[in-house]
Amino acid sequence: MRRVTSLRGRLVCAVIALAALGMVIVDAASIVALQVYFQDRADAWLSDATARVTRAIETAPVVVTKDSLAVLLQPGYVVVLVGDDGRILDQTPALESSGRPTSPPTLPATLGQDFAAKPVTLSSDGGPQYRAQMFSVGHNIRFTYPDGRQEPIASALLAESLDPTQQALDRLVLFELIATAAALAGIGLLSFAVLKVGLHPLRDMARTARRIAAGELHQRIEAPNEGTEIGQVVVALNEAFDARQRSEERLRRFVADASHELRTPLTTIRGWAEMHQHGLAGEELTALSLSRIQQESARMQDLVGDLLLLAQLDQQHEPVAETVDLGALAADAVADAQVTAPQRRIRLLVRGRTVVSGDENRLREVLQNLISNALVHTPSGTEVEVRVTGDCARVELVVADDGPGMDEATAGRVFERFFRADQARSPGTGGTGLGLSIVRSIVLAHGGAVDLVTRPGEGSVFTVSLSSGSWESAVSPTGLAGDSEHEGRVQ
Repeated sequence: MRRVTSLRGRLVCAVIALAALGMVIVDAASIVALQVYFQDRADAWLSDATARVTRAIETAPVVVTKDSLAVLLQPGYVVVLVGDDGRILDQTPALESSGRPTSPPTLPATLGQDFAAKPVTLSSDGGPQYRAQMFSVGHNIRFTYPDGRQEPIASALLAESLDPTQQALDRLVLFELIATAAALAGIGLLSFAVLKVGLHPLRDMARTARRIAAGELHQRIEAPNEGTEIGQVVVALNEAFDARQRSEERLRRFVADASHELRTPLTTIRGWAEMHQHGLAGEELTALSLSRIQQESARMQDLVGDLLLLAQLDQQHEPVAETVDLGALAADAVADAQVTAPQRRIRLLVRGRTVVSGDENRLREVLQNLISNALVHTPSGTEVEVRVTGDCARVELVVADDGPGMDEATAGRVFERFFRADQARSPGTGGTGLGLSIVRSIVLAHGGAVDLVTRPGEGSVFTVSLSSGSWESAVSPTGLAGDSEHEGRVQ
C-alpha cells in the first residue's frame, strides 16, 4: 500500500493507465476498421455472387432445382428461393468454409419485397452471422421440387457466412490483448526503473532534510543538474537551509548577547542590594547603592524596550500609514540634541518636499538614533550635519559627521545587533548596541533603505531613503516643506 501511495508508485500507475487508455483506443479503432473492411468486402462478394446467380438463372432453363443452384455457390453461401406470395420455397444447405454443415440464417415466415433490399446482417440459431441481400429473378422461372411439383419463383435471397471474418477478428482481439498486456508490463517495469533513477535525488533530499532537522545544519543537498526541475528544487532547498542556519546562528548570537548585556546590570544590582541588605554600607554608600541600582535598572529597562521593539519589527507588521513631514521631525530632533549636548555644533539643512507616509514615532526614533550615534562616537569638536532633501518620488535623510570614520570591517557590521565599534569599552557604559539595528529595521519596514559611507579619517555618512508621501495634501506647520530652501545652524 505504501509503495502504491508513494510518488513513484502513483507515477507508474499513471503512466500505465495512460498507456493502457491509448492502446485500448488504438486496438478498438483497428478492430472497428478491420470489421468495416470485412463487411465492405463481404458486400462486394455478395454483389458479385448475386450477379453470377442472376446470369446463371437467365441463361439456365426455365426450370431450376436446388442442386442446379447449389453448384453455383461455394461453401459459406446460402440461396433462399421465395415465391410470389413471399413464402420460402426452399434453400440450399448451409455449409462452413470447410464443408461441414452449420445453422442457416434465421428468416421470417414471409419475406416482403423490401426485405434485404440492401445488404443486411442476419443471425442464425447458434451458428454464424450472415450478410444477405434479396434480388428479383423475374416471373418465368419455376422451381422443381424433388417430387416433381413446380412453383414459380419471384425472388431469391443470397446470404454469405461471416464466420471466417469473425474468426479473424477473434484472433486479432486475442493477439492485441496479449500484445497490450505485454506492452503494459514492459512500460510499467521500464517506468519503474526510470523513475527509481530519476527520483533518487528526492530520496537524497529527504535524507539530508532529516539530518538537518536532527541538528546537522551544515548538511546540504548535492544538485545533480540545476537546469532540471529537481535541480531547481535542490537549489531552492539549499537556499532555504542556508537561510535557516543563518537565522538560527543569528538567534543564538542574539540570545547570547542579550544574556550578556542583561547579566552585567543584574550582577551590579544584586551586589549593591546584598551589601545594603547585610548592613555593610554606611549612609553615603547606601545612597550610592540606591543610585547605582536605579541607573542599572534604567539601563535594563532601555535594553528590554529595544529588544521588544526589534521583536515587533521582526514580525513585519505594516507601519502606521500617516503623513509625516520628515523635515519637521529633523528640526525637532536637532533641537533636542542641542539641548542635551549644547557644546556640539549641529547643522540642519532641509530642501524640497520632505513629506513621507509612515509611522511618525518610528521615524522620529530613526532620527534620534542616528544623531545620537553621531554625537556619542565622535570627538567633542566634531561637527554633525543633518540634511533632509526630497522631491515627488524620494526623500533622503542624511546624517553626516567629519569624525574619525570607520574601517571596512567595522562599517560592515554597524547594523548588527549588540555590535559596538569600541569592543574594549566597558559594557557598563555607553548604549546597548541596538540603535543602528533598530534604525535599519524601521527603515526596511517603511520600504526604504539605509546606507553607510565611511573611511578612516574621513567621517561617516548615514543615508536613509524613503518613498515620498502625498505632498499635495501635506500640512507643514514649520514651513520646512516646500519648494523653498531652508538652512539653519544650531550652535
